[in-house]
Amino acid sequence: MSADANSAPDAAAAHRFQALLEEHAGGGPAGGTNQQILLRGGSVLSMDSAVGDFATGDVLIVGDRIAEVGASISAPEAVVVDARNHIVMPGFCDPHIHCWEGSLGRLIPENIPQTTEDAIGGAPESGRSYMYSAHRLFAPACRPEDIYAGTLATLLAALNGGITTVVDNMHNARSPEHSDAGVEALLESGVRGIHAVGRPRSGEWAGTFPADARRLRDRYFRGDDQLCTMRLYAPGSDDLTELFPVRKELDLWFSFDSGIEKQNLAALYENGSFDGREAINHANFLSAGQRQIVVDNGAHVNVCPRIESQFRYGRIPYGEWVEQGLRPGLSNDNPMTYAIDMFAEMRALYQLQRVDQHRSGSAAASLREILLSATQQGANNCGVGDIAGSLTPGKKADVVLVDTLRPHLFPRNNVLATVVQGAGVESVDAVLVNGRIAKWDGRLIGVDLNRALRRVQESHDYLIGAVNWPYAAVDFED
Repeated sequence: MSADANSAPDAAAAHRFQALLEEHAGGGPAGGTNQQILLRGGSVLSMDSAVGDFATGDVLIVGDRIAEVGASISAPEAVVVDARNHIVMPGFCDPHIHCWEGSLGRLIPENIPQTTEDAIGGAPESGRSYMYSAHRLFAPACRPEDIYAGTLATLLAALNGGITTVVDNMHNARSPEHSDAGVEALLESGVRGIHAVGRPRSGEWAGTFPADARRLRDRYFRGDDQLCTMRLYAPGSDDLTELFPVRKELDLWFSFDSGIEKQNLAALYENGSFDGREAINHANFLSAGQRQIVVDNGAHVNVCPRIESQFRYGRIPYGEWVEQGLRPGLSNDNPMTYAIDMFAEMRALYQLQRVDQHRSGSAAASLREILLSATQQGANNCGVGDIAGSLTPGKKADVVLVDTLRPHLFPRNNVLATVVQGAGVESVDAVLVNGRIAKWDGRLIGVDLNRALRRVQESHDYLIGAVNWPYAAVDFED
């Protein structure tokens, strides 16, 4: 992929593009400028029915926003990028990743269920239970620098795979310093990020949540048009009473993990404690009546196909939510078992839907609907559906280019099948966030990746030793 030499002399076009790339690599923001980038000649998958798709089309970016999408766009002042042999699509939006766990990636090859009611307190002999190892062992051992390293690693992995928006469900805010470390990694990563701050699940901590949410907002998130924002996080089964005044004062969204079915949802919506700005992760165990309350009040849900099919949840109620009027978003959940990979989540959901269809005769999601869950519906869960999730003029320029010259994706043929059934992280050639190039020619730019990886390794080694992890640092056991 290169600057398009057909629109200007070769040397001039190359010089303009190189200057643009260097500016973006140096952190120069596109927002608030009149800088123009024209993505020319790609197969445009807009995920907006009003805009449509184009077998060959152009996308014009002005500053931090999409200005125009069409079959052929004239933009004499734009830096032209040759997008031929690429699929141009919106970035993925993931509403539910516990990013602090990044230094512990793939530590648990297969979750071993707990045998006690207390999922955090009881540990199988192997220690390979997510709830036990993540929350009882590693979380209390984390220093602020471990939170920073793990969060940055997870977010860079997301960005590398075309995930441009992430809600960091931070359930290890052990102190203000831990929270600051997570936020600073979020800001450094370059993603469109939402810091969802919540209390730890186990171990000693400073007891500063939820009061510290006010300080976080004042220190990091006071702007009206920032790339990163914040919200509150809680397990759905918690007593939420002390969170409601903070939510009202700071005017925040909520993210909830499993257990929300234990709340009196009707009463919470009736009294105004819930107002539709709720993103419910997993959403597995709600009754049909509870699901309808969520749908009728405009809240959002997301499912995690790989984690839910392997861990304790079993069948994913994606179809039930759709039948009642709400298409879930998709999320990666935790990196301790799987790599952060939205392509893998889409494929897992597609296959699970097909299994359900064959077993029960229920309707299964189409490829476009699966992709909608990973883009626009994910953006809705993230609270940014009006500015992200589709290539719509006026929305922010969060764009992914998938390279279809890769041997496994050539020839292109069906674009939806290429993205959902064929592509992967390695196919993501370029990523733009807020109009800024964050990945180019298959490599992240504007980030010291070696430094990030070194800090992850240091954090990993420290944590493994701190908890006396019973396996080798590199092991081969199932």
